[in-house]
Amino acid sequence: MKTRYLPLVLVTAALIAVPVLAENNKAALNDPKTVLVTVNDQKITVADLNRELEDPQLKVLLDGIKDDPEALTELKGTVLSQKIITDLLIKAAKSSASYAPKEDQKSLDEMVAARGGKAQVESTLKAHGIPYDQFLGDSLNKLAIDRYLQQDLLKGVSVSDEEVQAAFKANPELYAAPETVSAQHILIAVPKDAKPEQVAAAKAKADEVRKKAVAPGADFGKLAQEYSDDPGSKNDGGDLGEFERGMMVPEFEKAAFSLKAGDISEPVRSDFGFHIIKVNSHKPAAKPNFEAAKEQVRASLLSQKQDKAVSGRIAQLRKEAKITYLFPELNTIDEQLKAGAEE
Repeated sequence: MKTRYLPLVLVTAALIAVPVLAENNKAALNDPKTVLVTVNDQKITVADLNRELEDPQLKVLLDGIKDDPEALTELKGTVLSQKIITDLLIKAAKSSASYAPKEDQKSLDEMVAARGGKAQVESTLKAHGIPYDQFLGDSLNKLAIDRYLQQDLLKGVSVSDEEVQAAFKANPELYAAPETVSAQHILIAVPKDAKPEQVAAAKAKADEVRKKAVAPGADFGKLAQEYSDDPGSKNDGGDLGEFERGMMVPEFEKAAFSLKAGDISEPVRSDFGFHIIKVNSHKPAAKPNFEAAKEQVRASLLSQKQDKAVSGRIAQLRKEAKITYLFPELNTIDEQLKAGAEE
């Protein structure tokens, strides 16, 4: 609950497409001192943007699009937009009656201690190129924003029983329980370009493994660990968990949903190879039930209301702020952000 709002804002900002910057501006954007945006009396420079881009997750994205100038510009524009929003929220949080820096510091100290202490955290951060002081500052800001959102903005947001009932009655089909199967499997892989003799050999091996699986006292999980070629489930005894229709390849799905709990299939061929499937449970579809679904409905409605409250507050903060982009190509961000916040 306490960490969901900033990622939500980032998702909203990620919808913004930023035009490629003019050729004559590229040199300026390589200078860390270049000012990109002013928010009221605060300047956001290229250095500030680069600092945001040091986030480990963003580094992965950057590496994936390093040869795509348009995608790079779009990502940087998105990150810049997020920084503007975050800075506005930090200012609002620190100006609110709920701001409690001593309590936030205490929470941060407890978090560092839970992660092994300063030395351990500092070592982990160093591996990602993040200075410890930067981590402390960013963490305190996030805690301040979270407190502000929770206590100033979302404290009074609630969902009545009447709203829950109305939402359920409007779309009861959304809360029907689908037919599900919980299963394990053993995969005997077959290469896509396999020759007939390779397919035959794989089928023979699958038949032999199935004989072992259906033998009295057989441990399907141990057989999966020994014989399965599926790296994703092999170490877990072939366990695939619970799934509904549409989540597995057609051949596998057809076989799995035709079995009863405790059944073990004949080898089933798919593009991956031959599957030996053991069904552990097979639950039929259930009609919508208000009592079973009401808390799910309530949580969904509450999430919608909270998202609307956060988006509305961000739109208000932007409206009250004076935001000036120093590059003409970035002016469109402002209008797109406003439009996105109003939707």
